[in-house]
Amino acid sequence: MDHEIKVTNTNTFTVLNLFTSLLSLHANLEVVHAEVIKDNIKRRLEFLETSQVLAAQSLAETLWRLEEVRQGLRPKSGAQVEKALRWVLSRQGLKGSYMNLFAPTEKDLLGVKLPTGERIESAALRHILGEEALRTAIAWNLESSHEAAKAAASFNQLLERGENCAKTSGFFCCYKCTSAFLRTLNVVRPEKWKEIMEKGIQNIRKERTSDGRWHGFPFFYTLLTLSEIDSPSAEAELRHASKIAHRLLPRYQKDDRTSCFRKLGLEAAKSAEN
Repeated sequence: MDHEIKVTNTNTFTVLNLFTSLLSLHANLEVVHAEVIKDNIKRRLEFLETSQVLAAQSLAETLWRLEEVRQGLRPKSGAQVEKALRWVLSRQGLKGSYMNLFAPTEKDLLGVKLPTGERIESAALRHILGEEALRTAIAWNLESSHEAAKAAASFNQLLERGENCAKTSGFFCCYKCTSAFLRTLNVVRPEKWKEIMEKGIQNIRKERTSDGRWHGFPFFYTLLTLSEIDSPSAEAELRHASKIAHRLLPRYQKDDRTSCFRKLGLEAAKSAEN
């Protein structure tokens, strides 16, 4: 009899353990299910946000998305592009803009990456983004807009700024800023812009290294700049980078932003070899 009671108690204890385990498993499954739902919602929101062209929290992000559309790297939506361009133009002359160009956002001021992956921050950030915004407006045929015209006038003043001004030296501020300056000069095209451009490219040429790069100049951003300039001197610098371009191209075959824009410059260098 005692033996039977012992067995029964053991069975009861086992059933209770099993029941408790099932309850715990059910609770854990509910937690997992909730996390899956939360993750799916987050992914969906991220998709909806990144599928837009306008990123109102960042001038840089909006500019790079517009350039992705222009280069065929992002689906084109006329309404979204127009909305983003209107927003970019609205930032002309705002507080924080460099010489009345286009103002970065507070988020931008924490530091941003160029489309080719190099990071910019501090003072250089304001005029690089201001110039890139002007370049974007002109690339999208908005040069006649009031905002772009005012920014272009500011760019002309920028040419005269400083003792060794960009108009006479072809160099502006630092190496990164000079690449951005030449990239913008190529579309603004003020008086005597070709002479200024040649001086700028000669500055790049002087910094050549034996491995196909340039001292100081951000390699991939400079390649992208040179790839957009139609001149024998720019093509000569692309040829200088052609050997290393052959070696680097296989690394950048993915579809992320940095890979795509680096690939554009590397392919231009590779083509210049022929």
